Amino acid sequence: MTAITEKRIQVNGVPLWTAVQGQEMPVVLCHGGPEVYDYLGPVAGMIDDIATVYRYDQRGCGRSEHVLPYDVETFVEELDGLREHWGLDTWVVGGHSWGAELAIAYAVSKPHRVSGLLSLSGTGVDDNWHEEYHRNRAARLSPKERERLQYLDRSETPIGAELDAVRKERLALLARTELFDPSLVERAPKYDAFPINYDQNAMMGKPWEGLSGPEEFVARVSELRMPALIVYGEGDPRPRWTNTQLTTMLPDGRFVEVPRAGHDIWVERPERLRPILRRFIGELA
Repeated sequence: MTAITEKRIQVNGVPLWTAVQGQEMPVVLCHGGPEVYDYLGPVAGMIDDIATVYRYDQRGCGRSEHVLPYDVETFVEELDGLREHWGLDTWVVGGHSWGAELAIAYAVSKPHRVSGLLSLSGTGVDDNWHEEYHRNRAARLSPKERERLQYLDRSETPIGAELDAVRKERLALLARTELFDPSLVERAPKYDAFPINYDQNAMMGKPWEGLSGPEEFVARVSELRMPALIVYGEGDPRPRWTNTQLTTMLPDGRFVEVPRAGHDIWVERPERLRPILRRFIGELA
């Protein structure tokens, strides 16, 4: 088993929890949320004999300092601050879910620092995916579960312990919808070790912050020249088309769909994801 070094690093005066493991080509993995914290240790373990894998809790998440602002520009600059701290000229930048959006925003902002781009279960660059996602998610619930979810969403905003209970029940209901096989829900990432920063999710903006708008962001994505791998699970309730669209935009993009896998691909199909990642890293090396 590869040793993991954990450390809190000051970036912009904010202590960020980090973990480093492995050797050879540098790869950073950005967790999703954005309100949760790092859960990508199993993914790092798939490649840490051929890559040095860097993970961290983003500002306001888990073991990192909870301090404003929460915006994409700040997160991009802090990610680059970590790169500078570790003395890296370039690295492979990857992310899962929201973390894939952050990875793309970083690549657009710092293309000369990115040797490869990795998107796991992301949502691409088109923001018109939410309605289909909610529809797909609801279809995976029983009528009774859908009714309960609607009640939780409609109920007057509770506070304190009541609010925590509502949020916990809602997360438990939705966790099953993220999987191709809901019976495997106990294997999915758990977020009970540290508080979830719900305020951060509500405040986080779009990846094109700092640019003139989504059109400029899309244009700059289309100019990215580094190799890119977009991996999507067949059973992810997020739309497939956002991933194929992103692949088409990228000059050197490659799309891989993993059958019988949901949003957290490594939970259901680790034996399929591992060679996909290793092939990509190996080709870059």
